Amino acid sequence: MDELAILNSIPTAEGAIQIAMEETRITIHGSRSCVIGFGRVGVTLARTLKAMGAEVTVVARNPGQLARAYEMGCVRAGYSQLRDIVNNTDVIYNTVPQLILDRSILKYANPELLIIDLATQPGGTDFEAANALGIKAILAPGLPGKVAPVFAGRILADVIPRLIISELSKLEKSPLIVSREV
Repeated sequence: MDELAILNSIPTAEGAIQIAMEETRITIHGSRSCVIGFGRVGVTLARTLKAMGAEVTVVARNPGQLARAYEMGCVRAGYSQLRDIVNNTDVIYNTVPQLILDRSILKYANPELLIIDLATQPGGTDFEAANALGIKAILAPGLPGKVAPVFAGRILADVIPRLIISELSKLEKSPLIVSREV
């Protein structure tokens, strides 16, 4: 559901940035940040990071998404470039729910790298390998309800009733529904 996912991307991005601010000794402004995946959360996150003055690299497969990243002033990269990216990045925000940051990539990481994995569990990071290599990696699903519960609740209160009404109106138009009017 685009409407819900796009609205939830706002507190997700803000929460991810809050984690980065708490877990690093640098500012977002001027940081070398990487967003892996450029769906709803990735777009909002990259836009917010850019607005805060971060140098943002976007990693994606879709040429259209990479074109949008370029239009936003981000550096574009493919997954084959991750080995170099992890070595030259301060914070990586992963939004892809499949293993992307595995040991073969993480062994090249900058020792000060922070990984914030926003993908649904189990995330896209090999957390065991990150820990063994001394890389701080945080799995952070469900941020809207954790960092902005009032906003998250308002989104649901606004969107869910409209969805129910929409679905009920479809049922009323269905030929399977027999009217009881006489």
